[in-house]
Amino acid sequence: MRNLLEISKSGLRAAERSLSVTANNIINADTPGYTRQRIEKSPEGMQMAGYNTGLGVNVDGITRLRNEMNDVLMNQKQQDMSYLQGKANVFEQLEAVMVTDSGNDLDLNISRLLDGFSELSSNPQDVSVRNSLLSNAQQLTEKFKDIDRNLERVSELTQDSVVKTIDNINGILKEIHSLNQSIEQGEGARQPDNASLDKRVAKLDELSQLVDFESQMNDNGGVQIRIEGVSVLNSKGAQTLKPEIDQINKQFLLRAESGKTIDPSGGKLGAELEMYTDKISGISDQLNELASSMVQEVNNIHRTGSGLNDDTSRNFFDPSGTDAASIKVNAALLLDADNIAASSGVGEAGNGDVAAQIAELRNEKTVDGRKFSDFAIGLISEPGSELSGLRSQIDAREAEINMLKTQQEREAGVNIDEELSLMIQYQNAYQGAAKVMSATQTMYDTLINIVR
Repeated sequence: MRNLLEISKSGLRAAERSLSVTANNIINADTPGYTRQRIEKSPEGMQMAGYNTGLGVNVDGITRLRNEMNDVLMNQKQQDMSYLQGKANVFEQLEAVMVTDSGNDLDLNISRLLDGFSELSSNPQDVSVRNSLLSNAQQLTEKFKDIDRNLERVSELTQDSVVKTIDNINGILKEIHSLNQSIEQGEGARQPDNASLDKRVAKLDELSQLVDFESQMNDNGGVQIRIEGVSVLNSKGAQTLKPEIDQINKQFLLRAESGKTIDPSGGKLGAELEMYTDKISGISDQLNELASSMVQEVNNIHRTGSGLNDDTSRNFFDPSGTDAASIKVNAALLLDADNIAASSGVGEAGNGDVAAQIAELRNEKTVDGRKFSDFAIGLISEPGSELSGLRSQIDAREAEINMLKTQQEREAGVNIDEELSLMIQYQNAYQGAAKVMSATQTMYDTLINIVR
């Protein structure tokens, strides 16, 4: 009789726990990051003299139905995806800096300047042509300066974003450490903290969007994290990452509390660091190279000619301005357009040979083996070309991530119809166990009445 009561009690307890877990699954069906759970049960019995008797059912624990290998792969793909998106975001800003909707781009300004010299070679005494040439020259110098200012602005914004990303990483590492402690306590008590496990999966996903890392599980359920081989999270706690910035040389150093330097190569942080230290400064260097070459080449020819008033040798561009930020037209020419040297001979007002020579620079390979306009076109189209390649890679990574998400959803996601079906099953099990207990009670009462 006692065995019947124990069997029915275990059945009621198991059915109640099963219903509780199923109800929790249904309630969290649309909760991001939630992993469906199942009760693990096993039969209970004992060996009697000559036979084995059942003693009901044991609840062994609650299992999360999740493919952890899928999570690892997802984190790796997300790191790649965030790296590509991080670069694409900065290249989009650079493309907006280099290319205008109006078409008034750097290559067009260069062409206008050389066209102005070509027109001056045909009309060296025409004041309006000279003034137009100076206007084109000033527009070109302002274009150089405008691009340079905007490039510096993009660099500053990227730097600020890097610092914020590092702050976010530090915050997430601390949260994961706190979750580790809860998970380890649950494992020690043999009562897994499934809620904290789900939260940790979500935090690792957030971290994978920010930086590339390697994770390893401890025997006690905690997770260790390394970034480029440097431990940033272990059982002792999370290390704070600190940025060291050299704004002049555009260098960025990431250092852990242990003093070790880290050079991230993936995630949003890796992309932003690469853009800050390499890509943006590389485009800026090319812009300065173009400006310096124009100043040098135009001045070299201009100094050999004469203006309308005298035989003084003058530079067309101020020789002290040799980069995009400082390039400017010689003040002596702005004061008097007649000082523009178009003639190759003193007192030959109708001679436009020098202006023609400067105009011919359009056909000379003067900048890194390329013509002025070709170099400028390559420079302003570089961000767009990079973007095109990145978008193709992003589409491919997105397809891979969606496939992994679908696979994980099949295993970890909650199917409402399935849960409702299980709920009915557990309700019936509970009712069955209750009937066993009721029948046992009736038998017990009958026996008591007979004894009386």
